[in-house]
Amino acid sequence: MNSTYLNQSNNEVTIGIASPGLTRDLPFGSSQYNFSIQVTDEGGAGVSTSVPVIIFVNDINNNGPIPTNGPWYLTEGVTDPSTRIDFTDFDDPKLNNTLPFHVQSISPTDFNIDPTISYNGTFRLTYIGGSLNRSVAKNLSVTFNVTDGKGYPAVTTIPIIIADVPSTTSISAGSKTINVIYVNGYINSLRNTPLGSIYVNDPDDWFRANRTYSIRDVSDGLSFNTTNGLLSTANALYPGTSTIRVDVTKPIASSSAISTISLTVSSVDREYVRKAATIRIQGEYPETLIDPSLGNRLNTLINALASILSVSTSSITILTIRSVYQYRSPYYPPLPYDLAKQQALTDVVFYVSTLEKESIESTLASNLALFSSQFSIIANASGPNPCLNYNCPVGTVCRATRTIQPLPTMIDSNQTSFVGIDILDSADCVNATYALYSSTTSAVLGRTFTGDGNSYAIFNGTQFSSLAPTRFSFDFIGQSPLTDGLILLYGLNTVPIDDFFWIAIELYQSQLRFHFREFTFYPSNLTLNASTWYHVEYQYVSSTILLSINDYQYFLTVNDTLNTYDLSNVRLYLGGFPTTGSIISGLYPSLTQINTFTGCIRNLLSNGYYIDMSSAITTVNSNAEQCSCNLTNTCTTNTIEQIPAVIIPWYTWLIIVLVFLLLGTLILIIFLACVRKKEKQKKPTEFYSDDIRDSIVVYR
Repeated sequence: MNSTYLNQSNNEVTIGIASPGLTRDLPFGSSQYNFSIQVTDEGGAGVSTSVPVIIFVNDINNNGPIPTNGPWYLTEGVTDPSTRIDFTDFDDPKLNNTLPFHVQSISPTDFNIDPTISYNGTFRLTYIGGSLNRSVAKNLSVTFNVTDGKGYPAVTTIPIIIADVPSTTSISAGSKTINVIYVNGYINSLRNTPLGSIYVNDPDDWFRANRTYSIRDVSDGLSFNTTNGLLSTANALYPGTSTIRVDVTKPIASSSAISTISLTVSSVDREYVRKAATIRIQGEYPETLIDPSLGNRLNTLINALASILSVSTSSITILTIRSVYQYRSPYYPPLPYDLAKQQALTDVVFYVSTLEKESIESTLASNLALFSSQFSIIANASGPNPCLNYNCPVGTVCRATRTIQPLPTMIDSNQTSFVGIDILDSADCVNATYALYSSTTSAVLGRTFTGDGNSYAIFNGTQFSSLAPTRFSFDFIGQSPLTDGLILLYGLNTVPIDDFFWIAIELYQSQLRFHFREFTFYPSNLTLNASTWYHVEYQYVSSTILLSINDYQYFLTVNDTLNTYDLSNVRLYLGGFPTTGSIISGLYPSLTQINTFTGCIRNLLSNGYYIDMSSAITTVNSNAEQCSCNLTNTCTTNTIEQIPAVIIPWYTWLIIVLVFLLLGTLILIIFLACVRKKEKQKKPTEFYSDDIRDSIVVYR
């Protein structure tokens, strides 16, 4: 009701409607609006009462009929194919939504549209140009001018899909490149996951499942499946390359061909994900971006990023390519393919080994125009914030949070496929009570615990959250041999603890054990290994907790009813408790292990903020610096830093090159002149080799 306002004069109030007024018709309007006006006497200090108000909106004829039953198909190879189109007018049917509708096809001219006998808004669209061929065009558009019974018009363009039919056309050999990237520890996510379609040259592109497939050979001996024409494997895929040859048969054509697939698998540390930047591209689908037949647009983008950031292309690692959801009312017809592609948004998330996320996105944001002017790519935004224009309920605040989903995401085209990391950048509405702390521009993100039986770190309770709605995550690694210990506890340091929704995470018998107040859960199907990094995600909304441990996911239902909201006695304990037998350790008798955890914890993220590991209230036998190399060679601790980025325009480089060329030319001219002069001085000596005049001149 942002369109309404009140004018008060003495004891009278007038309700006004601001521009552009109230909307009555679907999809966003209503025939009536309900609200209440609160009135308080004694200048706002007395008794209040509320008066219900209903505003009825009268209809005007301001909508033309539009198609509403899409998508629409016309089958190839059929003479004069046709499809049904239903037109709807969202004006009030009693007043202005009048039949019959009048529909005229504007373009192309080889289409007719005629009403059905009932004249109820249903029409038949017919292609009168003979037959259509999907191998020539897969999509086309038809534009109509439609008027209601009172003459109100609407011009609408809709997409038409050319439907494929199986043919006896022979197939021929095809080749495909599949690139797979995953986060270390998520290797199980690649098991039995589609990696891409098996490609051979065939004009019948709708009937992949109607072919037969058989693995001929694999270069590294792995076993692959070809169910429904999609390549997958039940084996673990380790970094490396494979060549897979598949025999493909098209029974209807009695034709066979070989599909050659080049599979490249690589892995990255999850630090890559945390430090990854995002560039938003307009006018490209993920599929068109990776399709080599459309001009290697992804390579063009990588070259653009390298140029603008002044880095090499080899330093850029693409982590994921994802479509950006854009709402369109289901009441409206789908956009034509070309127009939909122009408006499409695609996010490319990438990591640069030599730069920080904030530096990258700042540099790109100030140079978005260069993408279009130099590389013919429309860069819509750099590092888009999901919290922008996002409204959270009262008592909560929005935090942008990045998480790694357990399963990968696949982008597939005929000649290439990209299986990337499913990175979710979400706008999380988190409890405002638990979102008081904000990170600084520089924070130590790792802490090592020595495991001597008495090491821990204690943090203020306002820096962390367990109460819904909330989300936190962290990485940990245990030293070999893996020993039992307390990794994390968030709770009160005084009685009664049951008034608070405390949580604890233990390492017990090579497994994780979770405590949510009186509820205990441990994933029995997950056995941990020493010297291996594990990523734990905790998301709590309403009464449901989602736990993710690398590529394993678990859903829990708990009761978070509590009475204590005072955070003054709430603490976050990492790596253990103060010494066994202390008051704190005695508060939590349900814990199996309260002795210290041996290993490293890093990247503790709560409600969108990283907790500074150097900000502990108390710490014993632990350090907030680099992880010990006794744990693993990859456990370096990283810091959040703001690195200023300076982009030097291309013309500046050109001027610098020209200056150096000029200087080089001048130096060369001077050098040649000196040589020439010296050669002239030597000429007399060459003719009078016994002459001593040179010596005389030298001695003088």
